[in-house]
Amino acid sequence: MGDRRQAALKAWKTIRNKEAWIKAHASEAKSKKALKLHFEKHGWHVAFFEGPTGAPRTGIIDAIAYRLGKENADFLDVRLIQLKGGEAGMKGKEIARLKQAAADATVNWLIAEFDGKGLQYLPADPLEQS
Repeated sequence: MGDRRQAALKAWKTIRNKEAWIKAHASEAKSKKALKLHFEKHGWHVAFFEGPTGAPRTGIIDAIAYRLGKENADFLDVRLIQLKGGEAGMKGKEIARLKQAAADATVNWLIAEFDGKGLQYLPADPLEQS
């Protein structure tokens, strides 16, 4: 009788965890959609940082929003975004991490030219420098 009780308890826990997982992923999808719609409505482009399976990364930066200047086409405005969904609240420690990530971000330049055969890079191939 104890084995059946243990099996039932295990099944109940599995269902409960799966329901939480489904709810969390639905909330994440709604948050992403809302963020993307809001930024694109105001002339921004949004890119999400996800793993190969579509799962979010573990770092503080979930997305990046960027736009070129309207009056100065050489001006680039970039925002690093921590996306929260559902009932998750932002903590002071997370805000500090996000601010630090923005301060640590690097920007560099690269020219990529297609010569009919392949890409040529100036100053050098960016993948060889990584």
